[in-house]
Amino acid sequence: MRVLLIHNPKATTTSPALVDLIVGALASDCALEIAETKRRDHAGYLAAGAVEEGRDAVVVLGGDGTVNEVVQGLARTPVRLGVIPGGSTNVLARLLGLTGDPVTATGLLRSALRADRTRRIALGRAGTRWFCFNAGIGFDAEVVHRVEARAQLKRAVRQATFLYCGVQAWAGGFDRGTRLEAAGDDGTPVGDLRALIACNADPYTYLGRWPARLCPAADVEGGLDAFGLGTVALVPLLRVARAALSGRDPGRLRAASTWHDQEALTITADRPVPVQVDGDPLEPVTSLRLTAERDALDVLV
Repeated sequence: MRVLLIHNPKATTTSPALVDLIVGALASDCALEIAETKRRDHAGYLAAGAVEEGRDAVVVLGGDGTVNEVVQGLARTPVRLGVIPGGSTNVLARLLGLTGDPVTATGLLRSALRADRTRRIALGRAGTRWFCFNAGIGFDAEVVHRVEARAQLKRAVRQATFLYCGVQAWAGGFDRGTRLEAAGDDGTPVGDLRALIACNADPYTYLGRWPARLCPAADVEGGLDAFGLGTVALVPLLRVARAALSGRDPGRLRAASTWHDQEALTITADRPVPVQVDGDPLEPVTSLRLTAERDALDVLV
């Protein structure tokens, strides 16, 4: 089996010693080539090259942002994806049961390679950008944009950066006058939203070892679920956070609007608003179409 290992040397929990350990382990099971990312979107370019070269699989050692880039090159192709967590949150690896520990995940991946064991999952698309587990527009994306601008802080304190940037965004960084309108498969619009998060899987993210479940019925093999929030006032935000982390359904809260198993969602805004996919920031938009793409990716598990 011909495998390309793509690793991000700037990933939060990756080190040269860890890379050497993983390379040595994987090389005993396959014909392995190694590539290091050099810049933003480089991983997607490397993955597309692996498809052109007819490789059997691409393994990613990095965080969710690096995995998202690789998926841009692998979606709708026969080349399989393997994930070894190397970031601060590692949502896709954990929700697929690969654990957040890179050494343990490498052992599971070697077993999957030897057994040729794969799982076909759905992906979402935000415009032309693929996503594996969530896409957000509005307040959620504002927080992600702020985290991205503080890479050194994220490497030092990891997920605490999201809490810090969330407080910053709430305290004045997010334009509370923003209005979003969203419509699902039936075309019925829901307006006066401040944020919408579409989930391709459950959970939405993790806070340490705790899953944050905004769309608990979302299925990584199904359509899109979505959670819309009509306010960014402090008390409703705290209620959403408490429900998401405690296993209750945030969709039951008064300020929430929800959609389940949708093929598409169309969002419009009264001014440019930030967007994020899998925790990776995109340019602000005034309209966005989110679509479900079933059977879009084969993952080694």
